Amino acid sequence: MDDLQFRRSIYADPNSDDKLIREAIASDPKKQKFAEEIKTLDNSIARVLNVDVPADLENKLLLRQSFARSAQSTKRRRVHLALAASVVFALAATLSYVQFTPVHSNLGDYALAHVYHEADHFNNGLTQRVNLTDLNQELSDYGASFVSSIGEVIASKHCFFDGMDSLHLVLKGKNAPVNVFITPKAEHLVFKDKFADEYLNGQSIEFKQANVIIVGDKSESLSQWQQQIKDKIRFQTL
Repeated sequence: MDDLQFRRSIYADPNSDDKLIREAIASDPKKQKFAEEIKTLDNSIARVLNVDVPADLENKLLLRQSFARSAQSTKRRRVHLALAASVVFALAATLSYVQFTPVHSNLGDYALAHVYHEADHFNNGLTQRVNLTDLNQELSDYGASFVSSIGEVIASKHCFFDGMDSLHLVLKGKNAPVNVFITPKAEHLVFKDKFADEYLNGQSIEFKQANVIIVGDKSESLSQWQQQIKDKIRFQTL
């Protein structure tokens, strides 16, 4: 057996019991040494590969697999949350644009639209009342106050009057609620001292610091309300 064939055979099977291999090893010390070196190397590799499996390896692998699935699920949730946040942001931006973008040309038109929009929420039969102290507390945000009661206040709340942060008062009227809006001065809305439609009348008072708009039904004497507000409202001087 030539040297190349011998080496190939030993590489393929260091523990070969082939007759020709045994004869080659017995007749040539170099072949014997080579065969022993390859056999030693093969045994070393076998020992390295023959590692005892830890008793809890299965549990560890299952736990790692669970962590991997959890991480993947978390990543997917983050992607979904990011997409949801983008949608919410887009909707919020759209709503903000609609809410704060002026859509009327004068105070009267918007006041009428606002009253009709909230007409179902208020009526003369409601029993709750806002006292003067609480009312003035809310008015303080606008630098105003009433020196005394202007009537039975059913509700007082902040609102957006065509994009402007304003105060909306609802008072008990003769037959139906009277709505009073205290709004900042607005360049985009033309001031109208009187306005009306088929069912409602309105009057506006122009103060240096703000505008006050009064809206009531056709049976209401808005001039009396206007005079009472003029007499009792006070604005802070800067």
